[in-house]
Amino acid sequence: MNNYSFIYHPIVKLHDIIPGILPGIEKMITIHFDDNENIIKGLLTEKENRIHQTKPLNLDKILASMQRYMEEKNPYDWYSKQNLPFDIEKNSSIPTMNIFSELQNIVLLIRVPDMKQELNDLIFLYLNENPSNFGVTNSINPLTTDNKSIIAFVLNNTIRTFMNLQQSDKKILKTFNQRTRQIIGQTESLKDEMNRTKENYGISLIKLCQQIVKDMGSKSHINYLLSKGALEKLKSFKGEIKDLESIITDAASYASSLVLDEDQDIEITEWHILFDLTRPIEKTTQSETQKTDVYSKTISLLDKLENAALVVKNNQLKLTGTNVGNACPVSISAPAISDSLYNHKSKINSLLKKHPDKWETIRSDFRPLKNVIKTEE
Repeated sequence: MNNYSFIYHPIVKLHDIIPGILPGIEKMITIHFDDNENIIKGLLTEKENRIHQTKPLNLDKILASMQRYMEEKNPYDWYSKQNLPFDIEKNSSIPTMNIFSELQNIVLLIRVPDMKQELNDLIFLYLNENPSNFGVTNSINPLTTDNKSIIAFVLNNTIRTFMNLQQSDKKILKTFNQRTRQIIGQTESLKDEMNRTKENYGISLIKLCQQIVKDMGSKSHINYLLSKGALEKLKSFKGEIKDLESIITDAASYASSLVLDEDQDIEITEWHILFDLTRPIEKTTQSETQKTDVYSKTISLLDKLENAALVVKNNQLKLTGTNVGNACPVSISAPAISDSLYNHKSKINSLLKKHPDKWETIRSDFRPLKNVIKTEE
């Protein structure tokens, strides 16, 4: 699975990078502190069939003798076969670091601070004694002291630069992750708020429907009841509030026609209710359709405010911009309502003249709309 390089411990990732920098290197050994597992781990990378392979190392026999190497302050040192205290046993699937035996290669040790900043992680690079480490020459001339100084300086700075970049990228990603979580949290909070507003709007609709049923029963001396299913269906109503009374009246009439006992309560269920009864089929010309499209956003705005205003009045609240905005399916601030009305003022005045019987509540009692009408006049 592809992933960012800094997801892994920087020492572990070096086993993928160093063979690319030193294609002729024989092998590489690292000893590092893993802060996730709180243990010291070893890894071995060496060529097998011309391909570098990486395996875990068993450090049991050598870990104690590595203490002084981890405590040294020098950023790097060269070691010869006489003074490096270990070799690798391969008698099992996991190679084991063991006490020194004859080695043919010179070894560069680079130290970098471990995650705890207490000791050093160790990087042993087994180089050939000639420039073939870099894959650009077949020279058999041995590396000089100057060659070694340059190689050690360049490799040490290369490794430290890589590790610093890795840590920097990791910090940046953490910052992005925190910001992303904040955005997700804000989005979820907004969704919750919208759901609460929608729920409150639905509750207001239910109260309005129950009042309609109560008033209807008082006039006809019949006890009408709305079933749970009917209330849920009415709660999802998205049409004009003023149409609810005729919808419920039609449903009550239909439910009454199915009951023979005059003393029996009339229960209105969801299947008695049809929302499309208030939508007569009309034939319109293409030009009329185009005109409707021009005014569609303005009509939608006025319908939304009229419906919200009816909910506000039913709850016996003042018809202010704030209360009407809160009663909308998706709440809107009072200044936003005023701005929307002002932006539509020409079309609003045209619609009010063309439909004198529509939007009666906000036309007569809603000050933000009345202000727009005055402005146009």
